Amino acid sequence: MKLNIFKIPKDKVNDLKDKFESLGLKNINSSEEKGWKGDFYFSKDIDPIQIPWAETYKDFFNEDKPENRIYFCAYIWENEKYCFALSYGKSHFYLRQFCDHDFGIHIAKRIANQKDIRQKSSKKFAGKKKKEIKSYTKNSQLDIESGESIDYLQSSISKDFIENFGKSGKFGSSSLLSPLVEKEALPEFLESIIKVYESPELFKLPRTIILDTSPITVGYENKLAEEIIASKDSTDFTSNSHELIGIDFIFSGQEKYKFSLDSFTSAEFEELTIDRLNTFISTNSIPKEQILSIRVHIIKEDAKPFSKTVKESIDYIIDDQNVLLTQGKWMKFNEDYMDQLNEYIDSIDLDEVENDLLEITGIEGDFNKSLKEHGYSDADKNFSIIKVKAGTLVEAWDSKKGETVYAVKFGTAQKLGYVCDQANNTLELIGKKANTKKIDIDFKNYCIWLVIQNKNLPKKISEINSIILKQKIESWARKCFELGISPKIKMSKLVKENKKAKIPSP
Repeated sequence: MKLNIFKIPKDKVNDLKDKFESLGLKNINSSEEKGWKGDFYFSKDIDPIQIPWAETYKDFFNEDKPENRIYFCAYIWENEKYCFALSYGKSHFYLRQFCDHDFGIHIAKRIANQKDIRQKSSKKFAGKKKKEIKSYTKNSQLDIESGESIDYLQSSISKDFIENFGKSGKFGSSSLLSPLVEKEALPEFLESIIKVYESPELFKLPRTIILDTSPITVGYENKLAEEIIASKDSTDFTSNSHELIGIDFIFSGQEKYKFSLDSFTSAEFEELTIDRLNTFISTNSIPKEQILSIRVHIIKEDAKPFSKTVKESIDYIIDDQNVLLTQGKWMKFNEDYMDQLNEYIDSIDLDEVENDLLEITGIEGDFNKSLKEHGYSDADKNFSIIKVKAGTLVEAWDSKKGETVYAVKFGTAQKLGYVCDQANNTLELIGKKANTKKIDIDFKNYCIWLVIQNKNLPKKISEINSIILKQKIESWARKCFELGISPKIKMSKLVKENKKAKIPSP
């Protein structure tokens, strides 16, 4: 039978059971077998759910208008060291608040067949791809782009584990397996799970891990509130893409929303946006320290209305900290993630920089013009290289020398991502040739020239102190390789000019 298994930390078991009691779930069966205690929680007295369309067409029904009753349950198994919960129906919505976030991926690294991946979901907070779900044909090798954090895998099971766990599995924060067991044999099956859980991993997966609550997260939350007020693009509501709960993807449909805090409540609306949240904040003069406590109410036709805080409802990444917020939890990229990202970007060729260009003063425009002295042709503000039919001005790159084009950007690591975005847009036009009237693509190498405002110039790309810039560099380099173009990088140091007046000699 199929089993959707969550691991519950022992110190959260009582809180989970209290939550079930508050929801009206009743323990209708308890048993003790081979050192395990099993409690079967069932939504026995579930309230009916009103159906919006039934109210609209109520005069069409001869009898009372229909209502939904959706039952669910969770089977909790506990021994001295471990606790697991088997999820049925929508109980995964409640289990996720108390579960071990890493459990499903932890199991995947031990029993999944990395040569037969069927589906993969990942987070990638640089560029346009924040989240991504990819499906593969049978017998596809696990392919992880550097800079990805893997949330979910669907795969066949390695041959040594098929007998205990079935032929295929899904792995997120929970594990969905299909073992050939009856309910009477669940204790033995859980012992098999523990044996695998405690065994060495077969392969690595870049992943995010939960941060313990600490004073440092207070600073993160202040920064997030400030960026919400400023309507920055670094944050968005999770429901605007997809949400992974256990091994289930949840996509927004015909929901309606509203905000509330204390006595303040907004009208219902259909699109959940940061701008709409800002309107609620400013209209009701809500202080910054209360923004993340604002409740987001979700009204669905197939479930009871429920609410989450703003903190639980958005995805957000903090550059330079390798930290993100998702599902209300602060998380940090694990070492597998950073190792893979750094290894990839350090494989990009570093072009040698001319001695007199290692340290640069002045502004970007003057620098581009001065490169003529070194044999470069100036293409800064040249919008004739690529022309699109709509008449939009496209600046392809800043300079060219031989078979290499150069896109130049001055600034701190946090500001240099713009040149990667610009280069990616150019590559998109070259690759798709969409709506283009003219493209001059007489080059083999595309070099990004980073003029970095920093105390010390990095010796290699991985030493740059910005995860978002690293991710953008990786995305640009991958796009170059796809088009048969060689990516290269130059790095110079931006030195601020001393503007103090010189004292004339006597």
